[in-house]
Amino acid sequence: MKLSLKVCILNFASHFFLVTQAVSFIQAISTYPQLSNFTSLLISNPGLAEPFYSVSYSAPQTVLVPDDNAFLNFQEVTGQSFADQPYNYLQNIINYQLLNGNLTFQDILHPAGLTIPTGLTGPTYNNRTAGSVLISSSALTGNHDGQVVFIAPNTTSTSFGPRQLGSAGAYVQSGLGHQVNLTAIDGIWDGGMFQIIDGFLTLPEICTQTIRAWGLKSLDFSLNRTGLSSVLDHINNVTCLGPNDQAFLQAGSPDIKDNVTELASEYLALHTIPQPLYSNFLQDGQTFMSLSNDTIRVTIQDGSIYFNDAKAIQLNVLTNNGLMHVLDRVSLLL
Repeated sequence: MKLSLKVCILNFASHFFLVTQAVSFIQAISTYPQLSNFTSLLISNPGLAEPFYSVSYSAPQTVLVPDDNAFLNFQEVTGQSFADQPYNYLQNIINYQLLNGNLTFQDILHPAGLTIPTGLTGPTYNNRTAGSVLISSSALTGNHDGQVVFIAPNTTSTSFGPRQLGSAGAYVQSGLGHQVNLTAIDGIWDGGMFQIIDGFLTLPEICTQTIRAWGLKSLDFSLNRTGLSSVLDHINNVTCLGPNDQAFLQAGSPDIKDNVTELASEYLALHTIPQPLYSNFLQDGQTFMSLSNDTIRVTIQDGSIYFNDAKAIQLNVLTNNGLMHVLDRVSLLL
């Protein structure tokens, strides 16, 4: 009993120390020279800094702060300054960088990765809601329904290719499956914590645009041919199991040869699951029902994830209404 009381006192004292020592977000990041561009952006645009003034000690947030290299890379790729982008775009990016809860270096080391809700809301980029598993795995307070990011150590790869463990320590995967590196510094501000990323997050797109961005031409053709493109884009909370072009070819080119009814029911509906299945929540032997009312079984073997007999070669490609896992073959019925 005495030990428990001492632990409570120590926890309270630790919390009190952090609160009294913490400073505003802009003050906190201004001490890091490599974050000067983001600091200047917020000072020059007070409206963009508003989320950092809505401090709630009961619902802390972790901010992913882009370093100066992120601004430089954006300029090189787009030919435009990040600060000159439309105001709504800047707001959405900043909201997407606000993570629910305190994310520390130790959290980032979770080998299966973490799916974390953010401050990005609204149907354009977040036509989905949090399920019970996501809510239970996230911070106890705060917004659980915001669009998510996937974070994992750099020794983990959602594409099952080799990744080197660098100084960044982890990567953050956002819309279109784009990744940036995360450097954990466990910075503290009066609303929670902050970590450094070397690029800007990518806002999630609708399913069909995501499929095209990944060059899945056969899947895109199949959706257009059956008239299901709009359906897939507008339903919420969905997992699209997307066979790549080689998978369609190996299956005998059903995207071209099968009639529309067979293509829609036996292939497309079979590969669509009406709930978001992020990889860190999957367990070996789990089963889910597809839109065709057929069973999809998850198998985890030697670090790879299979849906029925199809291997996932890219995981957690986030869309505005869920996510896509890219498969190496067309999945067969059990």
